[in-house]
Amino acid sequence: MALGPASFCVDAKTVIGVDPCVVERFLLDSGCFPLWHRGVAGVPTISTPVLQTGTSVEFFGRVGPLRFPYVTIVSAQEPGRKLALRTTRGIVDLLAVTTWAAADGGTEVRTTVDGRLTAARAGLATWAERIVRRNLGAELGDLKRLLETGQFEFTVPSQLTAHPPRCPLETPPDFF
Repeated sequence: MALGPASFCVDAKTVIGVDPCVVERFLLDSGCFPLWHRGVAGVPTISTPVLQTGTSVEFFGRVGPLRFPYVTIVSAQEPGRKLALRTTRGIVDLLAVTTWAAADGGTEVRTTVDGRLTAARAGLATWAERIVRRNLGAELGDLKRLLETGQFEFTVPSQLTAHPPRCPLETPPDFF
């Protein structure tokens, strides 16, 4: 029996006890990308130091012992509000939209992932949704832990927050 295409949507949110500018800076810093993306195996190749519309991210997606090549692009980036990543190569077509806004106790961060599978891969939909749901919850937990404890290093200077001494570059790029 042939199946048609399949899709799923997963949504998760958390409140992080830091200023929205710190959250934005972390999300856009390409060196911080692998710190909170659980499905990334190894070091990704990212085309710009700061994630912005058009930036490409190439990596191997990890599911247990399996590795799959992925290419993701930043399809939208709205300063102070939103970062959207869309896969252009991978097993599942994903659109992950992360938004952030000031909230009581810090910053509310919400990520919504829409997944689509072709008819040939529709049988993987339940499995893919389960993996995305598990990883998304863990990723937001990692993001919260990293930002609230400061257990990370910015890799690109920015005007969004005070320039920490642990950042190796001296002057922020014009667009960040």
